[in-house]
Amino acid sequence: MSTFRLAGLGRLRRLQEDHAAAELARRATDRRGADRRTSDARDRLAGTVLSGTSDPQSWRAAVAARAAMSATVIAAQAAAEVAAEHETLAQSQWVAARKRSKTVEKLAERHRDEEQVAELRAEQQVLDEMATQRAARRVEEES
Repeated sequence: MSTFRLAGLGRLRRLQEDHAAAELARRATDRRGADRRTSDARDRLAGTVLSGTSDPQSWRAAVAARAAMSATVIAAQAAAEVAAEHETLAQSQWVAARKRSKTVEKLAERHRDEEQVAELRAEQQVLDEMATQRAARRVEEES
């Protein structure tokens, strides 16, 4: 049985696929964290109320705090969008790596199938030769 000449390439493609899958998992974790931080920031913003105080400094401080929280929500949303884009890119890279890996796997499978057919063909030839020799001996014995 001959060795599959692209076996090394197959191992490389599987390693690349594994790396892409790990990167995708990391990016998905990053995106979930960014989504959680966005949700937390929104909840904190929704929890702030402007008190009806008549003190102008307290009012300005409350407005400034609310504006800062609003900016935090906007920043968290932007970070979540970037994380989602990175996850989408990682997903497409994993799909491409999987396709390359699958192509080599199919070639290896075809090689194994061809090897098996060749082995069966050789076995059949041996059996046919044995049957031919046995028939020839019978003819000799009968004559």
